[in-house]
Amino acid sequence: MAAVAEAVNIDAPAEKKRKIEEPTVPEAEVKDKPEAETGKTDAEAGKKDAEADAAPAAGEDKEPELVGEKKERAIIRQVEYYFGDANLNRDKFLREQISKNEDGWVPLTVLVTFKRLAALTTDFEEIINALVKSDEGLLEISDDKQSLRRHPERPIPEHNEERRKEIQERTAYAKGFPLDSQIADILDYFSVYEKVCNITMRKYLDKTTKSYKFKGSIFVTFETLDQAKAFMAKDKVVYKERELLRKWQKEYLQEKQEEYQRKNEKRKNKKESKPEPEIELPKNAIVMFSGALDTTTREELREVFGKTEGFDVAFIEFNKGQTEGAVRLTEADSADKFIEKVENKIKLNDDVSLTLRKATEEEEKEFLDKAIEFMKKRRDFSRNKNKRFGRKRGNDNNYKNKKARGD
Repeated sequence: MAAVAEAVNIDAPAEKKRKIEEPTVPEAEVKDKPEAETGKTDAEAGKKDAEADAAPAAGEDKEPELVGEKKERAIIRQVEYYFGDANLNRDKFLREQISKNEDGWVPLTVLVTFKRLAALTTDFEEIINALVKSDEGLLEISDDKQSLRRHPERPIPEHNEERRKEIQERTAYAKGFPLDSQIADILDYFSVYEKVCNITMRKYLDKTTKSYKFKGSIFVTFETLDQAKAFMAKDKVVYKERELLRKWQKEYLQEKQEEYQRKNEKRKNKKESKPEPEIELPKNAIVMFSGALDTTTREELREVFGKTEGFDVAFIEFNKGQTEGAVRLTEADSADKFIEKVENKIKLNDDVSLTLRKATEEEEKEFLDKAIEFMKKRRDFSRNKNKRFGRKRGNDNNYKNKKARGD
């Protein structure tokens, strides 16, 4: 029997939570996975994949119960996956369990709390009877048949950049599997190849059902580059009467990265080509005033002009120390109406009244041009500021309030 050392399914124990990162793809490969495909950071994607592979997604049927040799092969694959290179490099919980024993033995009582193995069996005798038939040489069984350990002569390879690239060189992408495929069937299908050491069922989170769905594609890692080349060199590879599309993983990831960059560039160009909306301010809405005191403030003027019912103040052009200024109302053609309503004067206090008049055509143009230029600069500054801090302007309550006032 061709042993498949590493299965796709990693899970968390039913009673103790394990922190697992990127269970579905060897860690070395994940670093090249484009964000266009995941939409998340590597760590976030790994956590989601762990949840997806730990158990059937909500609303999905469980995999059919296995019996006989098929079940034995599944037990071997699952246990050897736990102790395999890809999993141990990232499975903190299992490494902690190994370190608890001086000789690296892990009790079966711990292993049967892992969901995927528990879904197959929790019978110690059944697990041991299956493992003794493995020709992989990865595991040792304790004399009392109560514990397992990785063979001391099979140390975990150092996981560095060189090894990451080496793993990727012997990993292929295959697409065309039925969407209802089960991992056990895919593993059995690849058992004829010498020798597959890891299979990844690629999944996505369906927002409607909030469950993980199979994409119909996998990553398959072979023991050697020659074995991977032999798989890729075949004229045709068929799974259940479906011809599979095959690519090298490196080629596939590069294509996805380029696709992501093109989409980004397209979005950027579309955004840049979209003209900025013109800023239009109401006409015939500027009231000029004179007679203010040296101590008069803009806040006092806003309060005074705001008392006139039916009119809202958008902006006041005035600096403390001046005696005259201008008020822009929010509604077009409101200047004459305002002046008429207050009879050309408005009381600043009991002793002082402001004299009002409508702005001339030239005064209005100068005022509005200056206001529009100021508003454009403020818009550009706000956009650049929000880009730096990753905040959308529309969520800025302060901005909303100012915009409503017309400031």
